[in-house]
Amino acid sequence: MTEGPRPHGGISQIVSYVPGWSKLPGIDRTFKLASNESGIGASPKAMAAAIAAMSHCSLYADPPSKGLRDALARRFDVDPSQLFCGAGSEDIIRLLACAYATTGDDILYTEHGFLAYPISARVAGANTLVAPEKNLRVDVDAVLATLTPECKIVFIANPGNPTGTYVPHTDLERLRAELPEHVLLVIDSAYAEYVSEKDYEPGWKLVDTSDDNVVMLRTFSKAYGLAGLRVGWAYAASGIVKVLDTVRNQFNVTGPSQAAATAALEDRAHLEKTTAYNRANKQWLEERLEGLGMELSDSVANFVFARCPGGAGECEAINRYLRDNGVTVKPGDISGLPDGLRITVGPRDALERLASTLERYFADIAHPSPETHDAK
Repeated sequence: MTEGPRPHGGISQIVSYVPGWSKLPGIDRTFKLASNESGIGASPKAMAAAIAAMSHCSLYADPPSKGLRDALARRFDVDPSQLFCGAGSEDIIRLLACAYATTGDDILYTEHGFLAYPISARVAGANTLVAPEKNLRVDVDAVLATLTPECKIVFIANPGNPTGTYVPHTDLERLRAELPEHVLLVIDSAYAEYVSEKDYEPGWKLVDTSDDNVVMLRTFSKAYGLAGLRVGWAYAASGIVKVLDTVRNQFNVTGPSQAAATAALEDRAHLEKTTAYNRANKQWLEERLEGLGMELSDSVANFVFARCPGGAGECEAINRYLRDNGVTVKPGDISGLPDGLRITVGPRDALERLASTLERYFADIAHPSPETHDAK
C-alpha cells in the first residue's frame, strides 16, 4: 500500500495557531479574554448592514470589494488603486508570503511576532528568520543584523502581539532606509485604532515615501468588532495591489462582510466609544494586575501582557485556576513567553470576574493565610 500524496517539507514544520478558548468544558459560562475581541462589540449599523446584505446571499459578492475599497479611499483620502481587501489581515499575510517568497527564500519576523508570519512562510515554502527583541520591543538593529541576502519579506507587528509594545515612526523609517530595496517591509498595524502615542504612525507615510516596497496591513477584527466576519485591508503601491488581486481567491470577502465593514467605517461615533471604553478599562485592569504583583508590558493595544511574579510555573498554575473558574486568557508560552498571560480588555463583567478570581488565587492559593492553612 502506497503512502499517498505528501505535502512539501515546509508544511511539516508548521506549529499550528491555537485560538483562545471560547467555551470551557464543564463550565456553564465562559468569560473570554483570550482573543483580543472588542470590549463592546460591533456597531449596530454594521450588524444591520450585514443582515440586510443576507437578502442577496444567493449571489456572488463583488469580487474586488470595490464598494469597500471606495469607502476606505474616501475615509482616508487615498487612491483606491492602492487599497486591497482580504478575508482578514491573515489572508493578506499569506497572499504576500506566497506571492513574494518561495523555496530557498527567507521571511523575517521578530522574536515574539504574530504566529501567522511563520505559518505563512512555511506554506510558501520559505525559510524563517527570527530577530531577537529587546525588552519585549522590536529592535531595528537586531532585525538588520538577522537579515540575509535571501530575505524577501520583513514582517513587523506594530503594535506587537502578544506584547502590545510599539515601534516609533522614526525607527521604522530607519529600518526601511537600511533594508535592501528588494525586501518588502510589511507593517501589520492591526491595533492602530487604539494607539494615541504621538510618535506612532501606522504606515501611511512609509508607503507614500518609499519605493513601492512597503505594505501597511489593517483589520476590522479589533476596534471595529467584526472578527467573525473576517475583513482585513492593505495600503500599498498600486503594483503590489495588482499582485494581490492576481493571487487572491476570486470571492475572498463575503457580501455581508463587505457591507458590515463599510457601515462600521462610517460609524465613527461607535469607534470613538470603543477606544474610550478601552482606555478606561485598560487602566482599571492594569491597576489591579500591578496591585497583585504582576509585571506589565507597555501595551498600547486592547490587551495587556502580564508576567507572573513566580515565573513560568506559577503562570501555568494561574492559567489553570482561571480556567477552572470560567475565565480564559491567552498563555504566552506559544510566543516564547511562558511566564506571561495576554489578557484582552474585554467586557466589564469578564474583567471583574478575572480580577476577583486572581485576587482569590493570590490570597488563598499562592499565599494562604495561617488561618486558611490551619483550617485545612
